[in-house]
Amino acid sequence: MTTFHSLTVAKVESETRDAVTITFAVPQPLQEAYRFRPGQHLTLKASFDGEELRRCYSICRSYLPGEISVAVKAIEGGRFSRYAREHIRQGMTLEVMVPQGHFGYQPQAERQGRYLAIAAGSGITPMLAIIATTLQTEPESQFTLIYGNRTSQSMMFRQALADLKDKYPQRLQLLCIFSQETLDSDLLHGRIDGEKLQSLGASLINFRLYDEAFICGPAAMMDDAETALKALGMPDKTIHLERFNTPGTRVKRSVNVQSDGQKVTVRQDGRDREIVLNADDESILDAALRQGADLPYACKGGVCATCKCKVLRGKVAMETNYSLEPDELAAGYVLSCQALPLTSDVVVDFDAKGMA
Repeated sequence: MTTFHSLTVAKVESETRDAVTITFAVPQPLQEAYRFRPGQHLTLKASFDGEELRRCYSICRSYLPGEISVAVKAIEGGRFSRYAREHIRQGMTLEVMVPQGHFGYQPQAERQGRYLAIAAGSGITPMLAIIATTLQTEPESQFTLIYGNRTSQSMMFRQALADLKDKYPQRLQLLCIFSQETLDSDLLHGRIDGEKLQSLGASLINFRLYDEAFICGPAAMMDDAETALKALGMPDKTIHLERFNTPGTRVKRSVNVQSDGQKVTVRQDGRDREIVLNADDESILDAALRQGADLPYACKGGVCATCKCKVLRGKVAMETNYSLEPDELAAGYVLSCQALPLTSDVVVDFDAKGMA
């Protein structure tokens, strides 16, 4: 069974005109289950106009063992984000999956590191948890945050970041870049892209000194930032990305690979179940859900890795992968929301989570 629990909304706080932070109360018996690595996300489930909706949102903070918070920013056409802003209130209950996701960093008290975070818009959400926890846990470490927004008024967690800067004035470098607000320095005006990072690297920041870099925000910004950091001397393995959405590509079966009626065996909770794919653009996950399986999933876009499973037999192809690492792919893991069988003997295992 997918691990959801009913959690009570402890409070809802406005961050900006179009963003709120939702804090859930976690009862003592569930606190271990909701222990998280900074950078992970929660999947929220709700019924809206008779349809079940699931969305994953990054954990932004957890000040107390009995609380955990996510931030939700309204997006154009976003049904769940609209539902969250208009309907979620203190005291109501919501179905919340336990923390998931590969992105982030687990601080180590003995480590003395230099870290970089690059965020734009709501991409700050996982960064807030990573930065705050790292600076608290690693007293000798330093963090630089490059944070892009349209204006200072649209900046999420403005006060929380100011408080962190006051608390760690020598260990946190905060660079705010605004695209629609005039500033004294041209260096801090505009958008975060490859050219902007090259300019920062030429005058203010030595990117080669950082041990790890974390990037989250719009897809184009992330792609530019990743390319720029590599060009500026950061090794691939030290650059970590968290994508909130994708361009929207759909899985499509390869021509002449299989016909309607393709069967796949799905293993979950120690039991095997045979499912049948009956549409030429249907993923293993979609087929299983249509036939009543209760499998873990959230984004269905190849981003969150909630639907990860392991191929035990046969061959499977994925249209898109934004979350699995090369070692996971080599070990046989796939994203079931993007996976289609290439052979007639496919067996996938949702119990195999050893590389999470």
